[in-house]
Amino acid sequence: MNAKLRQAIELQMNSLKNLPALPEASLRILDAINTPDIAIDELADALSLSPGLVARLLGLANSAYFTRGRSVADIRAAIFQVLGLDLVKALALAIIFNVQFDTRNCQTFDSEQFWMRSLMTAVSAQKLAAETPLFREMTPSTVYASGLLLDIGILVLGYLCPEALDAIFTDCKQNRISVRGEIARRMGQSHFQLGYFLLNKWHLPELYQLVLQNYENQEFVGPEQALLILLRISQRLSAAVVVDNTINSVEFDADCRSIQVGIDHLNTLAEQLMEHKTAIQKLASIMGN
Repeated sequence: MNAKLRQAIELQMNSLKNLPALPEASLRILDAINTPDIAIDELADALSLSPGLVARLLGLANSAYFTRGRSVADIRAAIFQVLGLDLVKALALAIIFNVQFDTRNCQTFDSEQFWMRSLMTAVSAQKLAAETPLFREMTPSTVYASGLLLDIGILVLGYLCPEALDAIFTDCKQNRISVRGEIARRMGQSHFQLGYFLLNKWHLPELYQLVLQNYENQEFVGPEQALLILLRISQRLSAAVVVDNTINSVEFDADCRSIQVGIDHLNTLAEQLMEHKTAIQKLASIMGN
């Protein structure tokens, strides 16, 4: 990379320190999302501050992945009858980020592909956690949201550095190299660290911050270690399913054993994800619009 382009990227990266504050409506929605025991009516009232957010949530609730033959036209019904309080919180959080960080100036950014991988990672983590004793004390929505937000730093880059990210995507596709590795090489830090910076700035739950801050730290030791391993498994599984690759159980064996996830269960989940791939893709299209 030439010196002028590197300098431009560094200036843009420094602008992370000056990210705009969230709009008042989004702050109120985030406050509602982060309130553990909030009533459905209170959450619905907060979400209604953003008609665009409500429209997307209703679109998700009425999608083939969630619906059971009846449509809902009211956010309260979507929460109570279809999605549930915790899932709505996780999805609303992701949609707020998607709206805040407009990536349309990055020509090669595929919003549908981005959200498809994120949704598959979230679904995989939630389903694996439900079958694993180590995660009995962790709410399914926490696991789901942790997976959904893993790559949020890429949205930040698409917003702040669209041309630089476009060049990365183009080069990685042509040369068949890792986007994750190339972002870290050119930007000087991983997109996980950028995501951590964002969550920290906007005071989101500490667990989500810790996940991003330590996602690449294979030596991390602490109560969240099992969750980090689970998310790494889920993200690799998602990446394989999205491109129709066969799952190589040997590559997952050590991590699965370390958190007591059965390989048979992993293979079954991979088959389920393939079966529901079209429906998840439609969810991703709604998320990315």
